[in-house]
Amino acid sequence: MFDSRALFVLAVGLLANVQALELDQACVTPDGAAGKCILFRECQPLLTIYNKPVNTPEDTKFLTASRCGALDRKTLVCCPGLADTGKTSLPSPPNCGIQLSDRIFGGQPTKIDEFPWTALIEYQKPDGRLGFHCGGSIINERYILTAAHCINAIPRTWKVHRVRLGEWDLTNSADCEDDFCSAAPIDLDIEKIVVHEGYNARDKSHVNDIALIRFNRAVHFSETIRAICLPLTAAIKSRNHAGLSSYAAGWGKTETASQSEKKLKVELTVRDLNDCAPVYKRSGIFLQPSQMCAGGVKQKDTCSGDSGGPLMRQLTGTWYLIGVVSFGPSKCGTPDVPGVYTNVAEYVDWIRDNIY
Repeated sequence: MFDSRALFVLAVGLLANVQALELDQACVTPDGAAGKCILFRECQPLLTIYNKPVNTPEDTKFLTASRCGALDRKTLVCCPGLADTGKTSLPSPPNCGIQLSDRIFGGQPTKIDEFPWTALIEYQKPDGRLGFHCGGSIINERYILTAAHCINAIPRTWKVHRVRLGEWDLTNSADCEDDFCSAAPIDLDIEKIVVHEGYNARDKSHVNDIALIRFNRAVHFSETIRAICLPLTAAIKSRNHAGLSSYAAGWGKTETASQSEKKLKVELTVRDLNDCAPVYKRSGIFLQPSQMCAGGVKQKDTCSGDSGGPLMRQLTGTWYLIGVVSFGPSKCGTPDVPGVYTNVAEYVDWIRDNIY
């Protein structure tokens, strides 16, 4: 009897020079079915074959022929039944919210591959100049989630132009740090923008401050371009984050100021809405359960992030998008005045209804 596992490993090695696909790329299985290139450990049909007590030579041949590439030295296989059906879906763990290296520690600057779901929105101005003034978060291979005010509350002469993914240092065309160099960032044209129908740019409470931007093509995920998880399950949707640590990340670009050329992060404590709402009520701003607050500590605020960018928490090793940067005090980092975020858990159904 032969050891099919040894043969599979050997064959994978021999196939190293086969043209490799990238994670989540469409592929064709050895028997001609449509599939998607994913991690071997996540492909149940192939795992079922692999875990049989005895593999036939045909089994082993099929397994080896299913290899479509490698990611971080892990085997990728063409998994049947996962082909693009024309409608995009929202990924769930472990297909989202994972950084290939997890290096969160104190200090503002991010590492080159931290928060690979952060996006920049580029605007075209009347004189032809381009500028990044808002952020967003990748939620699948065709969409970012951002703030409605990044679309509907911009200067009238500006036009939302493109979306940039995979960026870290805006001063370099290709970024390197330590021994790692990332691929150049990609700029994507926009196919469609959906702003929440309940958003009113004149409402200073910024209720329903959420929007979707669809790219004109699907992106391939990499070390620096990946999706963050949304709170899709009832358990995570209903979780109370008040009093717990969260992170915002971006380039410090707001509608009126430019701060950092490198992606920044800031750690913020999520605040109970009941404690936060009275602070804003004094200014005639009435916060709703569809909003959340974080921060309120001197000189630590989402001036260190983008409008439209992510507020995130890591739960059991997976990063979830819990908030979208909406607004805050005119002087950011004002003590006891937390920033306000759109509460993503309240909009999961809206997101599902508006992607295709």
